[in-house]
Amino acid sequence: MGFKSGFVALVGKPNVGKSTLLNAFLGRKIAIATAKPQTTRNRIQGVLHSPQGQIVFVDTPGIIKPRHKLDERLETSVRRAFKEVDVIAHVVDISKPPREEEIRVARMVSQSGQPAILIGNKSDLVLHTDGRLEPYLSLAPYRHTFAVSAQFEIGLDSVVATLWDLLPEGMPYFPEDVVTNQTEDFYISEVIREKILEQTRDEVPHSVAVTVEERQMRSEQLMYIRASIYVERDSQKAIIIGNRGQMLKQVGQLARRDLEEYYSKQVYLDLWVKVRGHWRDQDAWLTRLGYPKRET
Repeated sequence: MGFKSGFVALVGKPNVGKSTLLNAFLGRKIAIATAKPQTTRNRIQGVLHSPQGQIVFVDTPGIIKPRHKLDERLETSVRRAFKEVDVIAHVVDISKPPREEEIRVARMVSQSGQPAILIGNKSDLVLHTDGRLEPYLSLAPYRHTFAVSAQFEIGLDSVVATLWDLLPEGMPYFPEDVVTNQTEDFYISEVIREKILEQTRDEVPHSVAVTVEERQMRSEQLMYIRASIYVERDSQKAIIIGNRGQMLKQVGQLARRDLEEYYSKQVYLDLWVKVRGHWRDQDAWLTRLGYPKRET
């Protein structure tokens, strides 16, 4: 058998563990993952290198019924992924039966015409996995089904072995030392956003965007980073800053810890919170933040 290479899209509704699964496949943290739905907003590629070949996993935003222009652009990103990959991995929460959102995702999988597999994640939450995936089997033509736990890395080897069978022979897409397509600024902004999602109440997370304004080596041991945190209302700004700045300080400390591990040096993180009303419905801002335009 020759060298295998190809792209595998991880798709599904929000909060089924796609990002956790991506990190588990690669054995390192590439994508942020929290308990909040819609943590993932961008397509993130993670590369699994092996003597057998190269699997490029594509983590996609959770699919929901769009409520504003940001949701529309996120769905556009997912639909493009359907067209550009070799295999679709529909990830579901095995502890729950399929609902309207899952049926919508399965319909998209079926309409894509791409080879598809079904991954039932969160198997650690159920006593028995037997029969748990049967309700999904009539929704789309899945070639293989799996019950896994991304959190505890159970059942992943079987998925990878099957993907080697499904992927075509070809040349590698990335050099051996590359594990993701993310830029430094994107990673920094995602780490900061992750800490905000983890620390704030439900009304804040979906209204937050982070941009890196400046990144500069101040010395051999110090990286200076200035980032802006955008929210839609003054009340959200007050929540992120917190009483006497304590929330923002906590977010900064947690983010700096991850970034210092990433850079292996000290990081000075300079965070600013700004209000940009209704940015999720402003095309110019969505484009500036890197979200693909909606397909017409």
